Amino acid sequence: MLNPKTIIELDYQFDKSQIDELKKFLDKYFNIYDHEIKIYKVEDYAKQSLFAQSVFDEIQKELERESN
Repeated sequence: MLNPKTIIELDYQFDKSQIDELKKFLDKYFNIYDHEIKIYKVEDYAKQSLFAQSVFDEIQKELERESN
């Protein structure tokens, strides 16, 4: 997912069944569908998230501009 609209940080690790329940809850109460949700383990986020990479790229560009 390259352009997320909301990011939620939790100090909690979901197991597979909890992720499924969370997705059902979001669908039922907010009409947010499975294909609109990405849930990452914290140790995998930087490697797997397209958004994380785009944030890193923007920070790197800003640092380069500031150093020039």
